[in-house]
Amino acid sequence: MRIAALAAEGARNLAPLQLVPGPRFNVFAGDNGQGKTNLLEVVYVLATLRSFRTSRLADLIRRDAPRATLAARVVKDDLERKYQVTVEPGHRTVTLDGKTPRPLARYFGAFNVVLFAPEDLQIARGSPAERRRFLDRSVFSWMPSYLEQFQAYEKVLKSRNAVLRNAEGDRNAEAMLAVYDEQLAPLAVVLARTRRALLDEISPRFAVAFEAITRTGLPVALEHVTAPELAAGDEAAVKAGLARDRRKDLARGSTSLGPHRDDLVFRFSNADAASFASQGQLRALVLAWKTAELDLLREHHGDPPILLLDDVSSELDETRNLYLFEYLAQRELQCFITTTHFRHVRLTRERVDHEVRDGVIFPVKQDS
Repeated sequence: MRIAALAAEGARNLAPLQLVPGPRFNVFAGDNGQGKTNLLEVVYVLATLRSFRTSRLADLIRRDAPRATLAARVVKDDLERKYQVTVEPGHRTVTLDGKTPRPLARYFGAFNVVLFAPEDLQIARGSPAERRRFLDRSVFSWMPSYLEQFQAYEKVLKSRNAVLRNAEGDRNAEAMLAVYDEQLAPLAVVLARTRRALLDEISPRFAVAFEAITRTGLPVALEHVTAPELAAGDEAAVKAGLARDRRKDLARGSTSLGPHRDDLVFRFSNADAASFASQGQLRALVLAWKTAELDLLREHHGDPPILLLDDVSSELDETRNLYLFEYLAQRELQCFITTTHFRHVRLTRERVDHEVRDGVIFPVKQDS
């Protein structure tokens, strides 16, 4: 799988873009704020219809532009397809090969990406919400249908919470909450089950990758923390739990039970890594996750996903940096790498360099 051509107009600070990436390593260097991450965001939105930086896709639109138009020609198994996303305030238009995909699930599956960003390296000590987003990015790539299930859950959850916040004096509130409980329970079970399935698949690869990076022999594991009703996959128990917690939910104005309360715990030497692992060990854990994710997606989809590496090499120590680029050099995948300086990218073959200045991407001669 590779992007044969990439185009964007009206996207953040990027000048109108027409890019023909190399089939392997595409390196984009520049100072902070020049547009490097914006380029990766364009690719990520095209593949996932979501941004990794904001929950509002309209934030992608440049301030003086009416819309952002993104397009890519993607080659997979010698078949080329055209993906296009147009983002306007309050509206998104998606086409695949010039047609609106119906159902939307048809858009996914042949254009897969994995993102590795600097903030990921802090994820073990971040908030549960950050870890859920981290986990869900991997689930979206592994199981594209998860996106629709996730959005359906979020929609019902938002409606239920609105009723909870405005229930005082509303005689229909109890009946409405009962309806939303019926809708929420099966979606909650699906989300929790799919997250658990991803962790079951990635865990053995994660352990192998961590040992390859550190060579310490120390045990590592991944733990999915969720409500007992969700862990059991019992819809009836989830509905009963929602009813049980209704008084508490009314007082709080939000829903207590559900996968929106889940957490992902990195375990190191049989303890929570956030409390006991060193900074270097925490970064090795996340690097192990990402390499395991790449291998899992390659096996699951039949070819490797496109890797988006956002200035991570400058955050890793020398040993981790060497491991990362040795790993990438051995995998036949296309990679978009941003960096503040070309020297941080320890690759000497099959790379195409670009400089990014004020949203403009300039090719750089290989001998410079």
